[in-house]
Amino acid sequence: MKNSRIGTLVIIIFVIVALGLAFLGPMLFKKKDAKLTPDVQRTKDSLINARGVVESEEDIEIASQVTGIITEIKVDEGDSVKKGQPLILFDNKKILTRVKLTEAALKETEARLKELERGYRVEDIEVAKSNVNRANTVYEKATDEYERQNRLYQKDAVTRIELERAEEKMKVALEELNEAKANLQKLTRGVRKEEIEQAKAIVEKASSELQYYNTLLKDYIILSPIDGVVSERFKDPEETVDFGNPILKLINPKKLRIRAELEETDVGKVAKGDPVEVSTDSYKDMIYHGKVYKIFPVVKRKSLRTFDPQASLDINAQGIYINLDDFSGLKEGMTVTIKFLK
Repeated sequence: MKNSRIGTLVIIIFVIVALGLAFLGPMLFKKKDAKLTPDVQRTKDSLINARGVVESEEDIEIASQVTGIITEIKVDEGDSVKKGQPLILFDNKKILTRVKLTEAALKETEARLKELERGYRVEDIEVAKSNVNRANTVYEKATDEYERQNRLYQKDAVTRIELERAEEKMKVALEELNEAKANLQKLTRGVRKEEIEQAKAIVEKASSELQYYNTLLKDYIILSPIDGVVSERFKDPEETVDFGNPILKLINPKKLRIRAELEETDVGKVAKGDPVEVSTDSYKDMIYHGKVYKIFPVVKRKSLRTFDPQASLDINAQGIYINLDDFSGLKEGMTVTIKFLK
């Protein structure tokens, strides 16, 4: 009987222990896993990778500033260029004609202004007096003739037509006399201040027009804005272009950087100044070292194309710039892999 009770007690104890393990065991294992999670996450964070592209810091697209015909493109893809070197010439015949016409108009207005500022010469006044005397003599003769014709007309000795003809000559002579007197009065009085100011305004207008056309003429020759290399050419000579049409693309191969994009899930895990390791398929045994020097403040649709068939552009990403200690061997447009180190 006693042994039976002891056996029953052992069974009860075993059942209690089994039930306790059944309930508490998963909780113990869960806590253990939870303690491991942060370590796993930190390991994952320290191994952030991204794809990037080598590009030039100076990447300039040369566009047309005029609407016209390209007469000459002096460079081709791959050619080196110097700052200030002529690259593209446009047909400038029309604008050159406009410049010459404006130059002639400016010279004419400047000469007129100088004449007014000098004032009228004594010789001019004497000539004006002589013109008045001559016009007065002509008028007196015309008046005498009209009066004679009028007396004859009263006696029916001449026709009405002859009288009207004499009257017309007298009127013309009077107009010429008045004009000569007005000119003499003007010369005697001298040049008015208003006339000089008006002449100055005309000179200033012609000068501004000439400056405008000369400035416009400069747009018909495009000079290189940098020392660099022609990476692309979009147009050929004899093509007609509109304002803003791209013609050439220039880069400076001596000023390179790496542009990469962090996927939205990795935003905030990389900071300015973080070290990186960069590798490329072109030089499998080389590792380039550098740092993140700029992180864009916005997250937007991914745009960087790295020729990776598995890469998707239908995600959001944050742009970053990376500078390397040494870019030896790397060329603009090469795709690289970036490892961000913590």
